[in-house]
Amino acid sequence: MELSLPDEVFETVSATPSELREILAITLYQMKKINGVQGGKITNQSEIEFHDMLGKYEKYVQYDESDLLDDIQTIEKI
Repeated sequence: MELSLPDEVFETVSATPSELREILAITLYQMKKINGVQGGKITNQSEIEFHDMLGKYEKYVQYDESDLLDDIQTIEKI
């Protein structure tokens, strides 16, 4: 799927297409609509690069109690 926006959008928000991709990915990530791998695909980066980029916007990797419990269970199975 390809998304096109009018040139006025880029001019109005003073953002490059790459920056708008980052903003879209971060917003979807914060809404828990995508994960880090998908965020990386949207921004043409690896998952690790995407997570690093979150810091640029002062956003952080989502990791809650249920993620921790899942990790503990996985480790116990190893």
